Amino acid sequence: MSGTASYEFVPPNAVCRGLDFSAIEVRQIRGATVQLLDDASGTEIARTTTSATGSFSIAGIPSNTMVRLRVRAELKDANVPGWDVEVRDNFIAGASDNDVPPPPALGSRALYTLDSTGFDTGTADAVRNLLARTGWDGASYSGPRAAAPFALLDMAYESMQFIRSVDSNANFPPLDMFWSVNNTMTSGDLDITAGELWTSGYSKFADSLFILGDASLDTDEFDNHIVTHEWVHYFEDVLSRSDSEGGPHFLGESLDAAVAFSEGFAEALGSMVLDEPINCDTTVPGTSGGAGFSVEGNSFGPRGWYNEVSVATLIWDLWDNADDGADVGSIGFEPIYDVMVGPHKFGDSLATLFSFATELRATLNAQDAALLDALLLREQVVSGADLDIWATNEANDAGVSEDVFPMYVPYTADGSVLNVCVNSQIDGLARHGNNVGSNRYLRITVPADDEYDVNLITTTPIVPTADPDDRDHSDPDIYILRGSGPENVADGTTDIVPNLEPTFRTPLMLASETYLAFIEEWRFEDSIASTTFPQRVCFDVSLTPTP
Repeated sequence: MSGTASYEFVPPNAVCRGLDFSAIEVRQIRGATVQLLDDASGTEIARTTTSATGSFSIAGIPSNTMVRLRVRAELKDANVPGWDVEVRDNFIAGASDNDVPPPPALGSRALYTLDSTGFDTGTADAVRNLLARTGWDGASYSGPRAAAPFALLDMAYESMQFIRSVDSNANFPPLDMFWSVNNTMTSGDLDITAGELWTSGYSKFADSLFILGDASLDTDEFDNHIVTHEWVHYFEDVLSRSDSEGGPHFLGESLDAAVAFSEGFAEALGSMVLDEPINCDTTVPGTSGGAGFSVEGNSFGPRGWYNEVSVATLIWDLWDNADDGADVGSIGFEPIYDVMVGPHKFGDSLATLFSFATELRATLNAQDAALLDALLLREQVVSGADLDIWATNEANDAGVSEDVFPMYVPYTADGSVLNVCVNSQIDGLARHGNNVGSNRYLRITVPADDEYDVNLITTTPIVPTADPDDRDHSDPDIYILRGSGPENVADGTTDIVPNLEPTFRTPLMLASETYLAFIEEWRFEDSIASTTFPQRVCFDVSLTPTP
């Protein structure tokens, strides 16, 4: 028994204005499990894996037997290096994440499969093909949307093959990709079991991608840049590093340094995987809804380390071969990859454009270093000998005059009190809490091996409103991180109780290590915080050696 497993892929219309169902492509289902099943009982008779061209072959099958073929939306390779990817349905009708008892674990939910009709094996070799169709009838989805999970699976396959092109020993930890026709967007609380997502995204807490599928609102299964972008966040999480706090973000925004780098890197690498600079995000199938942008040219917002498009364009131009302005060469993907899984991953600072560019520049020859410097200069980022992982010499503050530099405020943990401030000048009442100035970082020198008492006290006077339900008190958080990771050493987060600032003791901290502190005012990302809450809030912070 031999054949080919394929799926229908729907490309976008010109300039990303919706999906073009008149141009459906048939693509191969690569690396997936194929089973030969007894048609009546469903018992497995044999299994194999599709090739890089989607073909499969099963020998020694019984003759004159009623069977059916099944292709599973999974990529399985138990070897090291290997991979383990599954596409499952997160939605359970009538159920919720909040049910008691809780719903089945995500990893046990239904795996997508495609079955052939039953057939008799007869007495001669036979060819049987499998095709997962879109379910589109020319006006709407009226049939099973069988192609969707295999489109997602194929983007995971393509992404892993791109990594393997420079590192044949890359080993990929398990990844679940969850999709459902019921996956829709909500502005309320996340409820994965009910299909209520904020958007398509990767969750590092579940090691999983969650992809929209609601045809009345937004579908992403054929928006391959969306899928590869989110796959890159998985790559950052399990093979490289991301210090992004996440949260809402839009093209051209002035973001926190770690957020901007993570999002820009995902856009760049996702585009490299597809060898396509134009990123499309369509909305409702059958309409012209959608938009896109090209990583080949930065046309969104001010240039700088805080703009994810600046980051994306810079990294793309390091890789691509098309000369364009300052982009007059290519270093290829291998040095980018080596830095991302090496010195950038284990550096003492947070993962930002500064750490990436500094570590990359140290590996390049003079010609390639000059290309990097030219691209940094074009994006209005410090370059050359002035570049370091701490952004020491950076001056581009995104127009926020306070609370941006130094990016890492130096502090010696000797019990002295340091006053630092955060502000929501850019964010305003959007309450994203991830823009330039929203957070402050400390670079901590530990004078001796010891445990340290941490105190964070709000010093900005905050006048309560007359409404007792208003969230009008300060709610500061502080996280103590060890560099070379970083690793969360200890944290103090408070909520509910008004004016309760974090006070806690760290575990043993070593003088030989570099430590960081991440400080935030949680009200800046609290959607129901008082509208009169101050735009700028200051704190006294101290780390005191224990007696």
